[in-house]
Amino acid sequence: MQISFFDSQPVVSDAVANAQRAHEGGLHRYWAPQIMNADTMMTLGAVAAAVPEIELGTSVMAMQTMMPQTMAQQSRTLNQISGGRFTLGIGVNHKPVVTNRWGLPWDKPYSRFVEYLNAMTPLLEGNPVDVSGEFISHTTEIAVPSDTPGLMLAALGPKMLNLAAERSAGTITWMTGPKTIEAHIKPNLDAAGGGEIVAGVGAIVTNSDEETAAARAWANKALAIYPQLPSYRAVMDREGAVEAADLVLIGDADTVRSGIEAYRSAGATEVAMNLIGSPEQNDQSWDLITSMVPS
Repeated sequence: MQISFFDSQPVVSDAVANAQRAHEGGLHRYWAPQIMNADTMMTLGAVAAAVPEIELGTSVMAMQTMMPQTMAQQSRTLNQISGGRFTLGIGVNHKPVVTNRWGLPWDKPYSRFVEYLNAMTPLLEGNPVDVSGEFISHTTEIAVPSDTPGLMLAALGPKMLNLAAERSAGTITWMTGPKTIEAHIKPNLDAAGGGEIVAGVGAIVTNSDEETAAARAWANKALAIYPQLPSYRAVMDREGAVEAADLVLIGDADTVRSGIEAYRSAGATEVAMNLIGSPEQNDQSWDLITSMVPS
């Protein structure tokens, strides 16, 4: 199992610094999600130019944010800049974000995503596309010299996991515990042909019971949206989790190490560690995860 770093920063230079630290610590990949901080693709472009060798990926881009042509153009451009180190992680955002924040339709999200892949994938591979669908039609081509970037899907449900196995290298998860990976994600993925399982995992290394309790309270506040989203609520129910902090590794170094190893045992091929504590706690977490890098 590979150990990677999962990061989102409002200041691009901080992202570059974290990616450099991850590279120096021997971590496999630097993943960045598309949320409200600095633009993910532009940030990864800066990281690609500044930090050699470490693999790069989005975890994830939402299909609703750009046309398939633009997604393919940006992905091939990033792969060109990085010398072939880029993997596009892509998925469907959640209904409250899509409808309430962006004012976009939510009906038939799976069908929309399939049509999106139909339009994007040929372009991602450097080929012209000519498709006509119910939601997405593209007759176009791009000219961006590059190897084909890697492709992974954010998939939790059976249909999306089948799609991930059939049309990408595998699935990227977040706030998904080892029980769900072992009993749900891996069996569904394997049944459709198999693939990689990248688990995004939050972590806070603490030094006392009081510090652990404070960290759990902070995590519950920072991650309060997840128990409200049906897909994550289903994961929490599978895990027997009561609150968001139950899906974050919080405790002393041995506790967090054991939690990471549980993902290995469950079948994850890569864990992407998101360090969400104080600066002092994160330094301890850095020491822990770099000590777990396969030799």
